[in-house]
Amino acid sequence: MTALQLYRLSGLAALLGGLLRMASALALPLDQIALEALWSGIDVLLTLGLIGIYLVRAAKLGLLGLNAFVLAIASLSFIGGPDADVFGFSTYEQGAAALAISMVGLALAWVRANERPLLAPFAWFASVIAVGVFAALPEPMPSFGFPAAGVLFGVGFAAAGWDLLRRQG
Repeated sequence: MTALQLYRLSGLAALLGGLLRMASALALPLDQIALEALWSGIDVLLTLGLIGIYLVRAAKLGLLGLNAFVLAIASLSFIGGPDADVFGFSTYEQGAAALAISMVGLALAWVRANERPLLAPFAWFASVIAVGVFAALPEPMPSFGFPAAGVLFGVGFAAAGWDLLRRQG
């Protein structure tokens, strides 16, 4: 298998993971077990997608990009499964917060390196901003913050995945 084929498979994983993340941010009529299975699948797809998204740009993203990538992969491992409290804190909540921070770091490295498409880093950055903006609004708006962030987060992965699928060399 060639590097280009691997990047495209990674792009497909990112695109599917992003689309499924957008769908899961909406009120899907699924029971809790089906939702957990969906979220686990999304986490696997995002992990595989992130590997290609980073590696194709690794030389340009510098130390910030590397650190963001490593933290994002570690964060995805924390959120990929049932929420546990074995360490005295919610691994999902802490992992999700660390993932959001790492994707902002990756977005900053991406923009600094003048990488394309710009939709991906802007969507990742906007996903973090959305939670804060919605939280500052009157009720019932704060309840829309996390779904909006989920959609934007998914848009970023879908855009980056689509870019990998379209690469020629």
